[in-house]
Amino acid sequence: MQPDIVGALGGRQVFGTRLRQIDLLEEVERGLPTKAYNVISKVLGLTPDEEDRLLQVSLRTRARWKHRTRLDPVTSDRIVRLARVLALATDVLERRDHAVEWLREPADALGGRTPLEVMTTDLGAEKVTNLLYQMEHGIYA
Repeated sequence: MQPDIVGALGGRQVFGTRLRQIDLLEEVERGLPTKAYNVISKVLGLTPDEEDRLLQVSLRTRARWKHRTRLDPVTSDRIVRLARVLALATDVLERRDHAVEWLREPADALGGRTPLEVMTTDLGAEKVTNLLYQMEHGIYA
């Protein structure tokens, strides 16, 4: 299974007609289009507090993004982390709305925290990814 990370970032709406030629590493290194942030934030229904925590960027900085076409590489990497987990959750749960709902549900395996709450770090995102793979293979408890 290859999760559709570019699709989770907005696909053609964000990257235009060159969609098939996207090298995600290059896009992150030069900075994702700001539209990718808008898409992932809207799909996940992120509150300003959640954006602060997940992207580690203040509200004032996010307000300045309205005047930019691209994000910085560090923020782009954090957005791809969210998109990667969203794409995998969508594949495993078969519908995006189910994936978003699952990402917001507290999980015993995460100490009662939601997957979104632990995704502030790569280790947290890896733990969430492992849970999704366990679910996919029927190992989830």
